Amino acid sequence: MQPTPSPSTSFATRLSTFQDQWPAHQTTARQLAALGHICDRPPLECLEEGSRCVDCGHFLPMETSISALESSLVIINSLLTFHEPKCTRLQLRMPLEATKSALDYASLVSRWERRSHAATPPIPAPTSSSASILTSTHQTSPLFTLPTELRLQIYSYILPSVSALTEIVPLHRDSPRTITKQGFSRPGPRDKTKANLLLTCRAIYSEALDLLFRNTVFKLDTTRALFLFLRNIGPVGRDRVRGLDVTCGQREDAVAFALTSSCEKLRSLTIRLARPRLMFPMAPLWVSEGVACLLALSGLEEVRFGESCGNSKVDLGEGMHDAGVLRRELMRAKGKASGVREVDGVLDL
Repeated sequence: MQPTPSPSTSFATRLSTFQDQWPAHQTTARQLAALGHICDRPPLECLEEGSRCVDCGHFLPMETSISALESSLVIINSLLTFHEPKCTRLQLRMPLEATKSALDYASLVSRWERRSHAATPPIPAPTSSSASILTSTHQTSPLFTLPTELRLQIYSYILPSVSALTEIVPLHRDSPRTITKQGFSRPGPRDKTKANLLLTCRAIYSEALDLLFRNTVFKLDTTRALFLFLRNIGPVGRDRVRGLDVTCGQREDAVAFALTSSCEKLRSLTIRLARPRLMFPMAPLWVSEGVACLLALSGLEEVRFGESCGNSKVDLGEGMHDAGVLRRELMRAKGKASGVREVDGVLDL
């Protein structure tokens, strides 16, 4: 059984309780730690492994959390809650936490998917660990006698065009699904035939999918949209994300940036924050936890700052002290210790 941290423990301390216990499920562990959970077990009469909130003590079995937080398709579970009703951790919004409108939508999505899956079974997406195997296995099609560069050029003529800066928006306010802003604004029915190339075989799926991510920066106006986008593209998509442009400063910051840590190839990040400092006196819990999860990112090659769409007169920008701290932390080598001290579980900025 893990030692019981106090409610003031930091994100890094909470995450450390999962390290040796959930080595194969770090994506789930990061999200749970961002929401205030630690790896723990209930009393000895029930030896079910799981996690619990450091504030309210709400317990979730490990299997339940993995099923809810690692699936590539976002379907809201009406029975899943991460905290008790009056827990202070509810300040940190979880986009998948059930609401009445969301539950109604989820039931409709579930029924639609059962019908569509019965009609046309999808081709299973390859995992990132098997991507290299898929492209090297023996292929009978003459297409694979061509050099890889030429195949990629052919795919680029078939796949839908993706701008170097592609905006991602929710399908609608209560939807867990996301779509490109260009597709959302296009009048009439959307043409989905161009994406059928991805359904031909696993080898083509792996090669062609990389084209949609390689030179693209995905811009998102909220961290809620960031979280839903990363959940929708699944682990295969997250492994291909190279650039993000995010407006942060919302209650979903913590869990969204915790999930962003699973984007192992992320190299470029533009931050838009409608305040000049990362932290400020008497900052609420959702601010401090959001900053902690953002500073936990590392290994980036480029960190930029842009204007936010908020009403703040001064955004976090170049030349400011906190911008320098953020760039230093995000560009440190993976595995290198953070240079930001913690005082009583709070980041000292």
